[in-house]
Amino acid sequence: EDTLKLTKAMKGSDHPNTIACMIGLALGYQAAGKRELATPVLEETLQLQKAKLGADHPQTLRTMNNLAQDYQAAGKLVQAMPLLEETLKHMRATLGTDHPDTIACMNNLASGYYSLGKLDLSLPLFEETLKLHKAKLGADHPNTLSIMNNLAVGYWAAGKEDRALPILEETSELCKAKLGPDHPNTLASMASLATGYKRVGKLDLALPLFEEIIRIQKTNLGPDHPDTITTLGNAGAAYSAAKQGKNAAQLLIEFVSARRKKSAKDDPQFAGLLAKVSIELVQCEQYAEAETMLRECLAIREAKEPDAWNTFNSMSSLGGALLKQSKYDEAEQFLVKGFEGMKAREKTIPSQARIRIPESLDRLIELYTATNKKNEMESYRELRAAYPNASGEK
Repeated sequence: EDTLKLTKAMKGSDHPNTIACMIGLALGYQAAGKRELATPVLEETLQLQKAKLGADHPQTLRTMNNLAQDYQAAGKLVQAMPLLEETLKHMRATLGTDHPDTIACMNNLASGYYSLGKLDLSLPLFEETLKLHKAKLGADHPNTLSIMNNLAVGYWAAGKEDRALPILEETSELCKAKLGPDHPNTLASMASLATGYKRVGKLDLALPLFEEIIRIQKTNLGPDHPDTITTLGNAGAAYSAAKQGKNAAQLLIEFVSARRKKSAKDDPQFAGLLAKVSIELVQCEQYAEAETMLRECLAIREAKEPDAWNTFNSMSSLGGALLKQSKYDEAEQFLVKGFEGMKAREKTIPSQARIRIPESLDRLIELYTATNKKNEMESYRELRAAYPNASGEK
């Protein structure tokens, strides 16, 4: 930061040394997990390079790729994808398909397609990228290992677990041998492998691996680094799946606390995170902790989205957490209002979330069974009969 300020003052904003300082600073911000600071620097750098060097200059193209990566990391795929497609087109024409920068851009574009759920475009591009990397850089080059990890994650999404898990295991071992156990790429491969073990039910392998990753990340990256925070959430979910409630709650509460620092108090996206984490807490019977998060979630949604169906779903979920603690009177208020609100907005609920209405009815039936209110119980059972059960059958 000091160097850039001095260089700008001495040599001007568009001097090559100034631009080099800007790139170095942006890459430093990226490595520190401060992409929100890197993005404006890269945007300014790109404009200067286009004017000074031209749109097809290798340095300009490299900045385009780095900027697109920042957009991807921020979830700005509308900005990232056209930039990546344009960059790859120019790189192939200017640098050639097997140039390392071209291959890196192919990997980023494949990752973008993956994020959009376009596996028909993502997987072939990952496979081509891996083939080029192995031929150009070698089977154990850090970039090759990163592509292997990405391809395996893509196979997971496509339901090809038999192809994904062996790649993840191989990648993790190669990363440890080539880069060392503390390298960020090694940690990324370990995290993917731990998640893979969780998905196939090998929790005895997943849990200690998650713990090892968290220990290293907290030491090397710090507790507030995005990678550390992500691992806390994934590890908490793994402990939840293992029915180790206390461990799950500890990690998930720490995960939410870290995310809260980076979110506005009334951010609807943060409310969605609270709702998601509360599901994990309920599944591992940590009802008091789930109640706390659901109250915060509901407060945000009532303030920002008072008429949305998921606000009423949060009411029902909160009622469920209260029900599990035998707080029947307060639970009833939230359960009834939550169901009625969702029912009135049923047409606005996405198809993949329609299960939330029968779930809310199940909670009401459980409440009135527990409180021995037979008439109310039978009334909601009749309503419940119109919806499919967990197997998809009525």
